[in-house]
This record gives sequence, structure tokens and C-alpha cells, in this order.
Amino acid sequence: MRHVAGGEFWVGGDFNDDERPLFLADVADFCLDETEVTLGSYHECVSAGACKRAGKDRVTCSESRAASRGSHPVNCVDFRQAESYCSWQKARLPSEVEWEYAARGGSKYYAYSWGNEQPDGHTCWKQGGTCAVKSFAAGAFGLYDMTGNVWEWTSDWYGPYPWSRLDGHARVYRGGSWSRRFVKWMRPQLRNRSPEWESGSHLGFRCAVTPASVACPRDPDHPDRCLRVVKDVRCSAGRSFNGSRCASPGEPRCSEGYEERPGHGCIHAGEEVAAQTQKNEADTQGVQAQRSPEFDGDCSSNYPGRPRAYRYTGGDHQGRNLVSRNVGCKNRDVGAGWNSCCCP
Repeated sequence: MRHVAGGEFWVGGDFNDDERPLFLADVADFCLDETEVTLGSYHECVSAGACKRAGKDRVTCSESRAASRGSHPVNCVDFRQAESYCSWQKARLPSEVEWEYAARGGSKYYAYSWGNEQPDGHTCWKQGGTCAVKSFAAGAFGLYDMTGNVWEWTSDWYGPYPWSRLDGHARVYRGGSWSRRFVKWMRPQLRNRSPEWESGSHLGFRCAVTPASVACPRDPDHPDRCLRVVKDVRCSAGRSFNGSRCASPGEPRCSEGYEERPGHGCIHAGEEVAAQTQKNEADTQGVQAQRSPEFDGDCSSNYPGRPRAYRYTGGDHQGRNLVSRNVGCKNRDVGAGWNSCCCP
């Protein structure tokens, strides 16, 4: 592991709505795996009986070519498998704030984990599969592949900034992957998410530890980690951060029916952590496809056999994925409210 010296850090960006509002976090010192967990290391956990074997249903799953992929990141593992491995190592998954802090070099605010240069030549992307860890030079804090190779699970539920949620439908993952072809996906501020039980060849993880000597407010349910500390928020005009939320002058710290919870801001009074994640059903209502022939050339070059480009709108991201996949399409690009697909 590498030591990551903490400090104050503005979290977020301005590309997607879920990166706002920017907030100032006080990040405690922590340690983070130098590389993404490799297939070889994961096999040791499987052999010890502490982990379930990674999936191998796709040719791009490292497990499907295990004999030659021991130094590649393990992928095709869901959140619970990642959590089990870190627990076996007496570690945990990093929070998304810790992850972003490490990936941007803390107060250096790098555009990418290695600095501000564009990704070509610095990371594993635009590939047909994963790369061996340490194939590219280390970046901030001596960490490898924080940008690219595989996306990485974090411990946080997906929800609005600035606080972490007590529960939810999906966990956040960060960092971009080998399959990305557009630079927007490589931004460390970008938040992606999946339900805990989903996995894919694009997604792996690394583990973190908060040393016992580090002074920070500890999570009573998880004493091995620090609670999120928010010191300031860039609120909308006419509102300011009162320590719990953005509010107008004279308003209470929390609205009626809500109460303060350290590390979580204002929550519904009496709210507790859910015993398990609720299943996140795909919304296919109103999904429609419209031809976008201006991208046919890109589809022909990158998805042989699927030369026709369509733009899918309506429903939600999973619903658009489901509808387009059912007719043989593959995602070319994704944005807020739309999927660009290459189809037969």
C-alpha cells in the first residue's frame, strides 16, 4: 500500500449534475493499494475460502484466461466480492471522496491521476481488454492505474452531494476503463454506479486502510473508517452552508422532519441503514430509438457487424441498455438521458 497524506479538498466538478455542488472535505490520512487487486492476488483469497471465484462468462473477464492474466486486475467481480477480499486483507474499500482525492493528487487537483496531459500513452484505454498492472508509470502518491484499466468499486452508496447516504440502490465506482474511447470517461470526478450484485469486465477494485493512529471522527457502524467531514459547500445564490445543508438565512440546520446525523447531513428522522439493498428495476417506459447516421463511420470502425448508429432516449440508463441490447445493439457512448448505440 501507499500512504496518502490527507488534507482539505474540493470534491466534484462541472461536467455532470451529480458532480455538484462542489464541497470542501477534510480527508484524513489513509493507505491505498498501489495497484488494482490482481487476479493472482484474488486467487489467494479464493484458495483461502474467503472469496468467491470471479466470473468468466466473457472473454474479457480475466478469469476466462487465468493462466496468462495473473498480473492483470481481477474483474467480473461484484461489490460484495470486492468487499470480501478487502475484509480478508483486514482492509476496506475506499470511500469515493478518498478515491477522488488520491486520483487527483490531493490539493494538486490533477485532471488525471498522472497530471494534466491527455490519456494517450499514460493509461490502459481504447483497448480490447485489461492491461497488466504497472504497464504505465505511477501517478499521484505513487499509485498505478487510478485512471483507466478497470473502473474501481468504492464503499459509497450513490446519492446527491455533499453527504454520503445510509443506504441506496447502487454503489459508486470510479476511474474509467480499458474499453473507454472518449476522454470524458477518464475524468477522476466522474461518478458511475451499479447495484451491488452487478459485475462486468470493465470493473475491479483496490483496498484502503485507515491506520489506527489516525485521528478522525469514526463511523460507529464501521470503526475502521472515518466519517465524511464537510467543511463548506458552494451553494446556489442566496443560500449558504450551515454545517448540515445549504439553507437560506434564518432557516434551521435541518428541515422539519429531518435530523442531523454525523457524516450524513440531514436525514429523515428515525431513518436507519437498510438491512439489504433493494433491487433496482430497469425503467423502459418511453424508450425510443432515432437514427444518428453521422456516427455510422465510428460504428463501422469500432463495432464490425453493427454499422448503424442510433440514439436511444426515454426510460432510465438500465432501461435503454435493456431495450437496445434486446435488438443486438452495443453502447457507443452514454450521456444524461441518452445512449448512443451501434446496431446491426
